[in-house]
Amino acid sequence: MLKSGLATIAFALLSLSAYAADTSINGGSSLAEIMQQAEQGLADAQSNLGVMYANGQGVPKDDKKAIDWLRKAAEQGFADAQDNLGAMYKSGRGVSKDDKQAVAWYRKAAEQGLAIAQNNLGVMYMDGRGVPQDYKQAVAWYRKAAEQGDAFAQTNLGVMYSDGQGVPQDYQQAVAWYRKAAEQGHAVAQTNLGVMYSSGQGVPQDYQQAVAWFRKAAEQGHASAQTGLGLRYMNGQGVPQDYQQAVAWFRKAAEQGHANAQNNLGAMYMDGQGVPANRVIAYALFNLSGTNSATENRARVTTSMSAQEVSAGQALTRELGKPGNLLKALDTYSKNPTIKEKPKALAAVPAQQVSDDPFPNRPNKIPGRVSCNTRCLNATCWRTYDDGKKVRFQAQRKYDAISGEWKFDSGGC
Repeated sequence: MLKSGLATIAFALLSLSAYAADTSINGGSSLAEIMQQAEQGLADAQSNLGVMYANGQGVPKDDKKAIDWLRKAAEQGFADAQDNLGAMYKSGRGVSKDDKQAVAWYRKAAEQGLAIAQNNLGVMYMDGRGVPQDYKQAVAWYRKAAEQGDAFAQTNLGVMYSDGQGVPQDYQQAVAWYRKAAEQGHAVAQTNLGVMYSSGQGVPQDYQQAVAWFRKAAEQGHASAQTGLGLRYMNGQGVPQDYQQAVAWFRKAAEQGHANAQNNLGAMYMDGQGVPANRVIAYALFNLSGTNSATENRARVTTSMSAQEVSAGQALTRELGKPGNLLKALDTYSKNPTIKEKPKALAAVPAQQVSDDPFPNRPNKIPGRVSCNTRCLNATCWRTYDDGKKVRFQAQRKYDAISGEWKFDSGGC
Protein backbone atom coordinates (compact mmCIF):
# COMPACT_ATOMS: atom_id res chain seq x y z
CA MET A 1 0.00 0.00 0.00
CA LEU A 2 3.02 2.25 0.03
CA LYS A 3 4.75 4.47 -2.42
CA SER A 4 8.18 3.10 -3.19
CA GLY A 5 11.29 5.22 -3.28
CA LEU A 6 12.66 3.24 -6.21
CA ALA A 7 11.67 5.72 -8.87
CA THR A 8 13.65 8.48 -7.20
CA ILE A 9 17.06 6.96 -8.01
CA ALA A 10 17.00 7.54 -11.75
CA PHE A 11 20.22 9.55 -12.01
CA ALA A 12 22.39 10.21 -8.99
CA LEU A 13 25.68 12.01 -9.48
CA LEU A 14 27.60 11.91 -6.22
CA SER A 15 29.67 15.02 -6.71
CA LEU A 16 26.73 17.14 -7.77
CA SER A 17 26.93 19.40 -4.73
CA ALA A 18 30.68 19.83 -4.86
CA TYR A 19 30.62 22.52 -7.53
CA ALA A 20 29.24 26.01 -7.68
CA ALA A 21 28.30 27.84 -10.86
CA ASP A 22 31.40 30.06 -10.57
CA THR A 23 33.55 26.95 -11.27
CA SER A 24 35.21 26.96 -7.84
CA ILE A 25 35.47 23.58 -6.18
CA ASN A 26 35.63 22.46 -2.58
CA GLY A 27 39.01 23.62 -1.35
CA GLY A 28 39.13 26.40 -3.95
CA SER A 29 40.36 24.41 -6.98
CA SER A 30 39.64 26.22 -10.24
CA LEU A 31 38.34 24.70 -13.44
CA ALA A 32 41.79 25.12 -15.00
CA GLU A 33 43.40 23.23 -12.11
CA ILE A 34 40.86 20.41 -12.34
CA MET A 35 41.41 20.10 -16.08
CA GLN A 36 45.17 20.03 -15.60
CA GLN A 37 44.91 17.36 -12.91
CA ALA A 38 42.51 15.33 -15.05
CA GLU A 39 44.89 15.46 -18.01
CA GLN A 40 47.66 14.27 -15.68
CA GLY A 41 45.57 11.18 -14.90
CA LEU A 42 44.32 12.03 -11.41
CA ALA A 43 41.19 9.88 -11.02
CA ASP A 44 39.23 12.12 -8.66
CA ALA A 45 39.83 15.12 -10.94
CA GLN A 46 38.70 13.10 -13.95
CA SER A 47 35.57 12.04 -12.08
CA ASN A 48 34.85 15.60 -11.00
CA LEU A 49 35.34 16.93 -14.52
CA GLY A 50 32.95 14.28 -15.82
CA VAL A 51 30.31 15.38 -13.34
CA MET A 52 30.82 19.02 -14.32
CA TYR A 53 30.26 18.20 -18.00
CA ALA A 54 27.22 16.07 -17.14
CA ASN A 55 25.63 18.91 -15.20
CA GLY A 56 26.92 21.91 -17.13
CA GLN A 57 28.64 23.36 -14.09
CA GLY A 58 31.46 25.70 -15.03
CA VAL A 59 31.60 24.18 -18.52
CA PRO A 60 29.03 23.76 -21.32
CA LYS A 61 26.92 20.67 -20.71
CA ASP A 62 28.30 17.81 -22.79
CA ASP A 63 27.27 14.23 -22.02
CA LYS A 64 29.84 12.67 -24.36
CA LYS A 65 32.71 14.51 -22.67
CA ALA A 66 31.18 13.52 -19.34
CA ILE A 67 31.30 9.88 -20.39
CA ASP A 68 34.90 10.17 -21.57
CA TRP A 69 36.13 11.60 -18.26
CA LEU A 70 34.00 9.35 -16.06
CA ARG A 71 35.26 6.31 -17.95
CA LYS A 72 38.90 7.32 -17.48
CA ALA A 73 38.35 7.57 -13.72
CA ALA A 74 36.17 4.45 -13.56
CA GLU A 75 38.79 2.36 -15.32
CA GLN A 76 41.24 3.40 -12.61
CA GLY A 77 38.84 1.90 -10.06
CA PHE A 78 37.44 5.21 -8.75
CA ALA A 79 34.13 4.15 -7.18
CA ASP A 80 32.28 7.47 -7.54
CA ALA A 81 33.01 7.51 -11.27
CA GLN A 82 31.95 3.88 -11.64
CA ASP A 83 28.59 4.62 -10.05
CA ASN A 84 28.08 7.74 -12.14
CA LEU A 85 29.05 5.91 -15.31
CA GLY A 86 26.45 3.28 -14.42
CA ALA A 87 23.87 6.04 -14.06
CA MET A 88 24.77 7.39 -17.50
CA TYR A 89 24.31 3.94 -19.06
CA LYS A 90 21.02 3.46 -17.21
CA SER A 91 19.60 6.75 -18.46
CA GLY A 92 21.23 6.65 -21.90
CA ARG A 93 23.07 9.94 -21.51
CA GLY A 94 26.11 10.26 -23.77
CA VAL A 95 25.91 6.54 -24.60
CA SER A 96 23.30 4.11 -25.86
CA LYS A 97 21.05 3.03 -23.01
CA ASP A 98 22.42 -0.27 -21.69
CA ASP A 99 21.13 -1.76 -18.45
CA LYS A 100 23.74 -4.54 -18.46
CA GLN A 101 26.55 -2.00 -18.61
CA ALA A 102 24.82 0.00 -15.88
CA VAL A 103 24.73 -3.08 -13.67
CA ALA A 104 28.37 -3.88 -14.40
CA TRP A 105 29.56 -0.42 -13.33
CA TYR A 106 27.22 -0.23 -10.34
CA ARG A 107 28.56 -3.60 -9.19
CA LYS A 108 32.19 -2.48 -9.39
CA ALA A 109 31.42 0.52 -7.17
CA ALA A 110 29.09 -1.44 -4.88
CA GLU A 111 31.74 -4.08 -4.24
CA GLN A 112 34.03 -1.28 -3.04
CA GLY A 113 31.39 -0.41 -0.44
CA LEU A 114 29.93 2.73 -2.05
CA ALA A 115 26.45 3.02 -0.53
CA ILE A 116 24.73 4.84 -3.38
CA ALA A 117 26.00 2.22 -5.84
CA GLN A 118 24.80 -0.58 -3.58
CA ASN A 119 21.36 0.99 -3.53
CA ASN A 120 21.38 1.51 -7.29
CA LEU A 121 22.38 -2.12 -7.84
CA GLY A 122 19.52 -3.13 -5.56
CA VAL A 123 17.12 -1.13 -7.73
CA MET A 124 18.32 -2.99 -10.82
CA TYR A 125 17.68 -6.35 -9.13
CA MET A 126 14.31 -5.11 -7.89
CA ASP A 127 13.21 -4.05 -11.37
CA GLY A 128 14.95 -6.86 -13.26
CA ARG A 129 16.92 -4.42 -15.38
CA GLY A 130 20.22 -5.75 -16.73
CA VAL A 131 19.88 -8.78 -14.45
CA PRO A 132 17.11 -11.32 -13.79
CA GLN A 133 14.66 -9.92 -11.25
CA ASP A 134 15.76 -11.12 -7.81
CA TYR A 135 14.14 -9.62 -4.72
CA LYS A 136 16.55 -11.37 -2.35
CA GLN A 137 19.53 -9.82 -4.12
CA ALA A 138 17.76 -6.47 -4.07
CA VAL A 139 17.27 -6.77 -0.32
CA ALA A 140 20.90 -7.81 0.20
CA TRP A 141 22.24 -4.74 -1.60
CA TYR A 142 19.71 -2.38 -0.04
CA ARG A 143 20.71 -3.66 3.38
CA LYS A 144 24.41 -3.03 2.78
CA ALA A 145 23.66 0.57 1.83
CA ALA A 146 20.99 1.06 4.49
CA GLU A 147 23.36 -0.04 7.24
CA GLN A 148 25.72 2.71 6.07
CA GLY A 149 22.91 5.22 6.60
CA ASP A 150 21.84 5.74 2.98
CA ALA A 151 18.30 7.15 3.17
CA PHE A 152 17.26 5.92 -0.29
CA ALA A 153 18.29 2.37 0.58
CA GLN A 154 16.62 2.56 3.99
CA THR A 155 13.38 3.59 2.28
CA ASN A 156 13.67 0.85 -0.33
CA LEU A 157 14.43 -1.77 2.32
CA GLY A 158 11.35 -0.60 4.19
CA VAL A 159 9.27 -1.12 1.05
CA MET A 160 10.59 -4.67 0.70
CA TYR A 161 9.60 -5.47 4.29
CA SER A 162 6.21 -3.84 3.81
CA ASP A 163 5.49 -5.79 0.63
CA GLY A 164 7.14 -9.03 1.74
CA GLN A 165 9.45 -9.12 -1.28
CA GLY A 166 12.76 -10.90 -0.71
CA VAL A 167 12.02 -11.03 3.03
CA PRO A 168 9.04 -12.17 5.11
CA GLN A 169 6.49 -9.36 5.37
CA ASP A 170 7.20 -7.42 8.55
CA TYR A 171 5.49 -4.07 9.09
CA GLN A 172 7.50 -3.31 12.23
CA GLN A 173 10.75 -3.68 10.30
CA ALA A 174 9.28 -1.55 7.52
CA VAL A 175 8.45 1.18 10.01
CA ALA A 176 11.91 0.98 11.57
CA TRP A 177 13.65 1.53 8.22
CA TYR A 178 11.22 4.21 7.09
CA ARG A 179 11.85 6.05 10.34
CA LYS A 180 15.62 6.03 9.86
CA ALA A 181 15.25 7.58 6.41
CA ALA A 182 12.42 9.90 7.43
CA GLU A 183 14.53 11.36 10.22
CA GLN A 184 17.12 12.23 7.56
CA GLY A 185 14.46 14.22 5.73
CA HIS A 186 13.70 11.71 2.97
CA ALA A 187 10.26 12.70 1.65
CA VAL A 188 9.24 9.27 0.34
CA ALA A 189 10.10 7.67 3.69
CA GLN A 190 8.20 10.40 5.54
CA THR A 191 5.17 9.74 3.35
CA ASN A 192 5.38 5.99 3.87
CA LEU A 193 5.72 6.45 7.62
CA GLY A 194 2.62 8.65 7.53
CA VAL A 195 0.75 5.89 5.72
CA MET A 196 1.81 3.34 8.35
CA TYR A 197 0.53 5.57 11.15
CA SER A 198 -2.71 6.15 9.23
CA SER A 199 -3.33 2.45 8.72
CA GLY A 200 -1.92 1.22 12.02
CA GLN A 201 0.52 -1.17 10.35
CA GLY A 202 3.67 -1.78 12.36
CA VAL A 203 2.65 0.95 14.82
CA PRO A 204 -0.53 1.79 16.75
CA GLN A 205 -2.83 3.88 14.55
CA ASP A 206 -2.09 7.53 15.30
CA TYR A 207 -3.50 10.19 13.00
CA GLN A 208 -1.59 12.99 14.71
CA GLN A 209 1.68 11.23 13.92
CA ALA A 210 0.44 10.56 10.39
CA VAL A 211 -0.29 14.26 9.94
CA ALA A 212 3.12 15.23 11.30
CA TRP A 213 4.98 12.99 8.84
CA PHE A 214 2.74 13.81 5.88
CA ARG A 215 3.31 17.49 6.57
CA LYS A 216 7.11 17.13 6.55
CA ALA A 217 7.00 15.46 3.14
CA ALA A 218 4.22 17.68 1.81
CA GLU A 219 6.24 20.79 2.58
CA GLN A 220 9.03 19.30 0.45
CA GLY A 221 6.55 19.09 -2.43
CA HIS A 222 5.83 15.35 -2.31
CA ALA A 223 2.48 14.90 -4.09
CA SER A 224 1.37 11.71 -2.32
CA ALA A 225 2.05 13.32 1.06
CA GLN A 226 0.12 16.42 0.03
CA THR A 227 -2.80 14.18 -0.92
CA GLY A 228 -2.56 12.28 2.38
CA LEU A 229 -2.47 15.52 4.35
CA GLY A 230 -5.47 16.82 2.41
CA LEU A 231 -7.40 13.68 3.32
CA ARG A 232 -6.61 14.11 7.01
CA TYR A 233 -7.95 17.68 6.88
CA MET A 234 -10.99 16.56 4.91
CA ASN A 235 -11.84 13.81 7.41
CA GLY A 236 -10.71 15.64 10.55
CA GLN A 237 -8.21 12.92 11.42
CA GLY A 238 -5.31 14.15 13.53
CA VAL A 239 -6.31 17.76 12.83
CA PRO A 240 -9.57 19.72 13.14
CA GLN A 241 -11.70 19.19 10.03
CA ASP A 242 -10.93 21.99 7.58
CA TYR A 243 -12.21 21.71 4.02
CA GLN A 244 -10.31 24.78 2.85
CA GLN A 245 -7.03 23.29 4.03
CA ALA A 246 -7.97 20.01 2.34
CA VAL A 247 -8.58 21.87 -0.91
CA ALA A 248 -5.28 23.75 -0.59
CA TRP A 249 -3.27 20.52 -0.28
CA PHE A 250 -5.23 18.70 -2.98
CA ARG A 251 -4.51 21.65 -5.31
CA LYS A 252 -0.77 21.37 -4.73
CA ALA A 253 -0.76 17.65 -5.52
CA ALA A 254 -3.20 17.94 -8.42
CA GLU A 255 -0.94 20.50 -10.08
CA GLN A 256 1.83 17.88 -10.03
CA GLY A 257 -0.41 15.42 -11.87
CA HIS A 258 -1.36 13.25 -8.88
CA ALA A 259 -4.48 11.44 -10.12
CA ASN A 260 -5.99 10.75 -6.69
CA ALA A 261 -5.58 14.40 -5.70
CA GLN A 262 -7.28 15.48 -8.92
CA ASN A 263 -10.20 13.18 -8.13
CA ASN A 264 -10.39 14.39 -4.54
CA LEU A 265 -10.31 18.02 -5.62
CA GLY A 266 -13.08 17.27 -8.09
CA ALA A 267 -15.13 15.74 -5.28
CA MET A 268 -14.71 18.92 -3.23
CA TYR A 269 -16.04 20.98 -6.16
CA MET A 270 -18.89 18.54 -6.71
CA ASP A 271 -19.98 18.67 -3.07
CA GLY A 272 -19.10 22.33 -2.47
CA GLN A 273 -16.71 21.57 0.37
CA GLY A 274 -14.02 24.23 0.85
CA VAL A 275 -14.90 25.74 -2.53
CA PRO A 276 -18.12 26.89 -4.20
CA ALA A 277 -19.84 23.92 -5.85
CA ASN A 278 -19.10 23.78 -9.57
CA ARG A 279 -20.15 20.82 -11.69
CA VAL A 280 -18.11 21.82 -14.75
CA ILE A 281 -14.88 22.03 -12.75
CA ALA A 282 -15.70 18.77 -10.95
CA TYR A 283 -16.37 17.04 -14.27
CA ALA A 284 -13.10 18.32 -15.75
CA LEU A 285 -11.05 17.18 -12.76
CA PHE A 286 -12.65 13.73 -12.77
CA ASN A 287 -12.01 13.51 -16.50
CA LEU A 288 -8.36 14.48 -16.03
CA SER A 289 -7.81 12.06 -13.14
CA GLY A 290 -9.02 8.94 -14.91
CA THR A 291 -8.98 6.74 -11.79
CA ASN A 292 -11.79 4.24 -11.23
CA SER A 293 -13.30 6.42 -8.52
CA ALA A 294 -13.00 9.49 -10.75
CA THR A 295 -14.80 7.69 -13.57
CA GLU A 296 -17.65 6.82 -11.21
CA ASN A 297 -17.76 10.37 -9.86
CA ARG A 298 -17.83 11.80 -13.38
CA ALA A 299 -20.77 9.56 -14.28
CA ARG A 300 -22.59 10.75 -11.19
CA VAL A 301 -22.02 14.47 -11.76
CA THR A 302 -22.95 14.11 -15.44
CA THR A 303 -26.50 13.12 -14.47
CA SER A 304 -27.09 16.68 -13.23
CA MET A 305 -25.34 18.47 -16.14
CA SER A 306 -26.71 19.84 -19.38
CA ALA A 307 -25.08 18.96 -22.70
CA GLN A 308 -23.64 22.48 -22.77
CA GLU A 309 -22.09 21.99 -19.32
CA VAL A 310 -20.55 18.67 -20.35
CA SER A 311 -19.06 20.34 -23.43
CA ALA A 312 -17.63 23.08 -21.21
CA GLY A 313 -16.21 20.42 -18.89
CA GLN A 314 -14.48 18.68 -21.78
CA ALA A 315 -12.98 21.97 -22.96
CA LEU A 316 -11.78 22.73 -19.43
CA THR A 317 -10.21 19.26 -19.21
CA ARG A 318 -8.01 20.13 -22.16
CA GLU A 319 -6.89 23.34 -20.46
CA LEU A 320 -6.21 21.58 -17.16
CA GLY A 321 -4.11 18.98 -18.97
CA LYS A 322 -1.63 21.48 -20.37
CA PRO A 323 1.70 21.24 -18.49
CA GLY A 324 1.84 23.61 -15.53
CA ASN A 325 -1.58 25.07 -16.32
CA LEU A 326 -3.92 23.30 -13.91
CA LEU A 327 -4.20 25.89 -11.14
CA LYS A 328 -4.21 28.82 -13.55
CA ALA A 329 -7.00 27.23 -15.61
CA LEU A 330 -9.01 26.37 -12.48
CA ASP A 331 -8.75 29.88 -11.09
CA THR A 332 -9.50 31.50 -14.44
CA TYR A 333 -12.63 29.39 -14.94
CA SER A 334 -13.77 29.94 -11.34
CA LYS A 335 -13.65 33.72 -11.85
CA ASN A 336 -15.06 33.73 -15.39
CA PRO A 337 -17.13 30.59 -16.02
CA THR A 338 -18.27 30.07 -19.60
CA ILE A 339 -21.58 28.80 -18.24
CA LYS A 340 -23.52 30.13 -15.29
CA GLU A 341 -24.70 27.00 -13.55
CA LYS A 342 -28.16 26.62 -12.18
CA PRO A 343 -28.51 24.66 -8.93
CA LYS A 344 -29.48 21.06 -9.59
CA ALA A 345 -29.95 18.32 -7.05
CA LEU A 346 -27.49 15.46 -6.97
CA ALA A 347 -28.33 12.09 -5.54
CA ALA A 348 -27.68 12.11 -1.82
CA VAL A 349 -24.55 9.99 -2.17
CA PRO A 350 -21.18 11.50 -1.23
CA ALA A 351 -18.50 11.65 -3.89
CA GLN A 352 -15.92 8.91 -3.71
CA GLN A 353 -12.70 10.20 -2.20
CA VAL A 354 -9.50 8.30 -2.85
CA SER A 355 -7.31 7.36 0.10
CA ASP A 356 -3.54 7.25 0.18
CA ASP A 357 -3.77 3.45 -0.18
CA PRO A 358 -2.86 2.69 -3.81
CA PHE A 359 -4.40 -0.80 -3.72
CA PRO A 360 -7.76 -1.12 -5.52
CA ASN A 361 -10.89 -2.35 -3.78
CA ARG A 362 -11.25 -6.06 -3.04
CA PRO A 363 -13.35 -7.70 -5.79
CA ASN A 364 -16.29 -10.01 -5.21
CA LYS A 365 -15.60 -13.73 -5.40
CA ILE A 366 -16.55 -15.42 -8.66
CA PRO A 367 -17.25 -19.16 -8.33
CA GLY A 368 -14.70 -21.33 -10.10
CA ARG A 369 -11.94 -18.78 -10.62
CA VAL A 370 -9.69 -16.27 -8.91
CA SER A 371 -10.63 -12.63 -9.43
CA CYS A 372 -8.60 -9.51 -8.75
CA ASN A 373 -8.53 -5.76 -9.25
CA THR A 374 -5.33 -4.13 -10.50
CA ARG A 375 -4.17 -0.53 -10.63
CA CYS A 376 -0.92 0.60 -12.27
CA LEU A 377 1.11 3.79 -12.33
CA ASN A 378 3.53 3.37 -15.21
CA ALA A 379 5.31 0.07 -14.47
CA THR A 380 4.38 -0.16 -10.78
CA CYS A 381 1.15 -2.06 -10.15
CA TRP A 382 -0.97 -2.81 -7.10
CA ARG A 383 -3.31 -5.82 -7.11
CA THR A 384 -6.01 -6.89 -4.65
CA TYR A 385 -7.32 -10.48 -4.84
CA ASP A 386 -10.78 -11.70 -3.89
CA ASP A 387 -9.36 -13.28 -0.72
CA GLY A 388 -8.01 -9.90 0.43
CA LYS A 389 -4.37 -10.58 -0.45
CA LYS A 390 -2.53 -7.49 -1.72
CA VAL A 391 0.55 -7.57 -3.96
CA ARG A 392 2.72 -4.82 -5.45
CA PHE A 393 4.63 -5.80 -8.59
CA GLN A 394 6.27 -4.45 -11.72
CA ALA A 395 4.45 -4.73 -15.04
CA GLN A 396 6.36 -6.19 -17.96
CA ARG A 397 7.10 -4.25 -21.13
CA LYS A 398 5.61 -5.82 -24.26
CA TYR A 399 5.75 -4.71 -27.87
CA ASP A 400 2.41 -3.88 -29.50
CA ALA A 401 2.85 -4.68 -33.19
CA ILE A 402 -0.35 -2.83 -34.11
CA SER A 403 0.60 0.50 -32.56
CA GLY A 404 4.35 0.00 -32.98
CA GLU A 405 4.85 0.95 -29.32
CA TRP A 406 6.19 -0.68 -26.18
CA LYS A 407 3.51 -0.87 -23.50
CA PHE A 408 3.32 -2.04 -19.91
CA ASP A 409 1.37 -5.28 -19.39
CA SER A 410 0.23 -6.14 -15.86
CA GLY A 411 -0.90 -9.64 -16.87
CA GLY A 412 -3.86 -11.55 -15.48
CA CYS A 413 -4.84 -12.63 -11.99
